[in-house]
Amino acid sequence: MVLSNKDVTYREIVANAVCGRGSKYSQTTYTIRPANRPSTIGGCWVMNHTYDADVVGDYVEVHGRFDVNVWYSFNGNSETGVAKDTVSYVEQIALRDLDPGLARDSMQVEVRQLQSPNCLDATITGNGSEILVRVEKELSVEVIGPTKLTVMTAELSEKKDDEYLEDDGMLDEVEIEES
Repeated sequence: MVLSNKDVTYREIVANAVCGRGSKYSQTTYTIRPANRPSTIGGCWVMNHTYDADVVGDYVEVHGRFDVNVWYSFNGNSETGVAKDTVSYVEQIALRDLDPGLARDSMQVEVRQLQSPNCLDATITGNGSEILVRVEKELSVEVIGPTKLTVMTAELSEKKDDEYLEDDGMLDEVEIEES
């Protein structure tokens, strides 16, 4: 089938699409101050992770917080306790392929945890009154917004709509004839 330029038109479709993305792995050390002077560490865990995010320039700024819990012994390993602290963080995640024409007021940011905050290790400091907790996490972000897609449309023939269903090869090869 041969089409001429007069048979071809273009349409613009507006759709939400991923217009920028990025990810970041980080390790951060937090200081926990237990009520008693710890002798040994029995365990450490992280829970209740929450976050929100905003686009700032060409990166996404993620503001988050989570609870750090450290089980420890004290009084010469004769008693145990749990030190709990809620810690906050700010991660700046650089964006790749951010569409410069994207309207800032129409953007949405989606954040995913590729690696939930996880305690790598907990150690008692040199002076023995604090516990240093090293936490890892990995976040991925996507910026979603409206974008325009230009599609080519063509009038193929005068056939009725139901005839298109019968002819599976109708759209296999189309040549556009230059005028």
